[in-house]
Amino acid sequence: MSARRQMIDEALSLGRRELGCLAEGDVFEAEKLSKDRERILDEAIGDLDRENLKELADKLVEMKSLHDEISGEAKRLRSSLRDNLVSMKKQNRRIAGYSFGAGNMPRLARERFIHKKG
Repeated sequence: MSARRQMIDEALSLGRRELGCLAEGDVFEAEKLSKDRERILDEAIGDLDRENLKELADKLVEMKSLHDEISGEAKRLRSSLRDNLVSMKKQNRRIAGYSFGAGNMPRLARERFIHKKG
């Protein structure tokens, strides 16, 4: 049982590192750590019976709490990225409007008009 407890401690450590990576915006490292954490947890609690699970309940509750923090941080990061993309879209439209207003008409727009001279 102590080996399984140690595996859960290792998963908790990976989870804390994953949370740090998400806070820094390093999603690739966070993904790698989450896969490792999942694998270790599957090994640790895969074939346990109800009595043994009760012995590890404190660690599992701690893991759930950490998982909730990780999920919250991931949602905040996703929201931040979405807001940045919306902002960039608006900025690109604004810049394109200034360019068009300055007489920089794209070639495709100029060629769509029919010239009746000739």
